Amino acid sequence: MKLLTFHRESDRTAEPRVGASVAEGVVDLTAVLAETHPDAPADSLLSIIQSGVDIDAIGEDGIAQLRSAGSLAPHVVADVHWLPPVLRPGKILALALNFQSHIDEMDLEFHAEPIVFGKYASNLIATGDAIELPPFPQKVDEELELALVVGRDCRHIRPSEAIDAIFGYTICNDVSARNRQRERARMGQPYAYAKNFGTFCPMGPWVVTKKELPDPHNLAMEVRVNGTTRRSGNTANMIFDAYEVLAYCSDYTPMEAGDIISLGTFAGDKELHDGDEIELEIEGIGVLRNRVVASTETWANFAPGESTGPMVREYEVRP
Repeated sequence: MKLLTFHRESDRTAEPRVGASVAEGVVDLTAVLAETHPDAPADSLLSIIQSGVDIDAIGEDGIAQLRSAGSLAPHVVADVHWLPPVLRPGKILALALNFQSHIDEMDLEFHAEPIVFGKYASNLIATGDAIELPPFPQKVDEELELALVVGRDCRHIRPSEAIDAIFGYTICNDVSARNRQRERARMGQPYAYAKNFGTFCPMGPWVVTKKELPDPHNLAMEVRVNGTTRRSGNTANMIFDAYEVLAYCSDYTPMEAGDIISLGTFAGDKELHDGDEIELEIEGIGVLRNRVVASTETWANFAPGESTGPMVREYEVRP
């Protein structure tokens, strides 16, 4: 199944709902299961994942029941306002340098282990939302990445066991502020700061379950900016595959149901500018669409007009 989280455009104050993409459009799966499988935990995609329920089986059964009874139409949602598919994952991990082409273009060296850093759930935005550029000179790049969604708690698993611990897959845009990244690299912390500005984690449009996408390791990837294809790649070129990465991360830290791991990007022109409309597509998953806008607010703690540099000190340092 393809599962999403949404509000109705007409009522964004309501509780988020779980949806499913079907032939008729987006179906309110929360409402469908309340009618056909009332014991199923369908109030959020995270609760579905954490419960371990076979959502493909019960979701497809519930939809089939209402379709055959001629009562599915009221649950088809015309005014979908998209939200990030998993609203508050326990953690979002991401990989640096998981494609040799990206290592080469950055003039860096291959490492024998994955390089893992964190992205924050507070920066998640959905398809259709705006990526906000910082209000100071900065080279900002998109990074199209396949992301896996963890399906159960796991610790110290082997790659051969990892497929059973995956719920499904989505698209992550690991947006990156390159000037700040280079500056922070000299300070020994290249990733976390530069990749966690507000709005720097677009994700979606939905999660595709592993039943629908059983093999994530040969999927075409494409970036389009303002309707023009800018770069193309394939998940077959990842250095560490999805199963190896999840196994590695399960040693690094306890992995929990609903956690997300973004698996790295490939080479090419990634720079974003105010007014850009970007489409990130992965075969078998779909298209994550976002626009790019310039920030309208200043950052009070940094000197205006400077791409890097020390904080502005508001108070004198006292002896």
